[in-house]
Amino acid sequence: MIQLRDLETDLFPTPQFPNEQPDQRKDWPELNRQATFLRLIRMAAPRLLVFANANAGKRNPRQAKSEGIRGGVFDLTVLWTEQRCAYIEFKGYTKAGRPGKLSDNQIRFGNRLVELGIPCASFFSPVNAVNWLREQGFPIAEIRDAA
Repeated sequence: MIQLRDLETDLFPTPQFPNEQPDQRKDWPELNRQATFLRLIRMAAPRLLVFANANAGKRNPRQAKSEGIRGGVFDLTVLWTEQRCAYIEFKGYTKAGRPGKLSDNQIRFGNRLVELGIPCASFFSPVNAVNWLREQGFPIAEIRDAA
């Protein structure tokens, strides 16, 4: 039997997953942070499968929905064996110097992953994201923070 609480959506969701606070590196946009992460992973864990995810972002909403694209999906999926999967969202700073924030859709997506037992987190630091993946059991060599 479906309960009313099962149908309710939190108007102001709170992340139930690691959500790194801004690092004051205003000169480092999100895209560059993500590219640095991918470079680090290629060096420290070349056998992991890492790929970017399409999300509804700035697409035509009707077309995105018909294609199965949904808003809030995290930036990257990381896979290692059938039992090891994680999702990572990166944030950076806008040209105006404001830190990126998780959208309500991203928080809901991340919280749903938590409910499913799938590790997920949001980062400003590519090095911290790599270290978090290692903590989750991914086979990643040690790296130093040179970013």
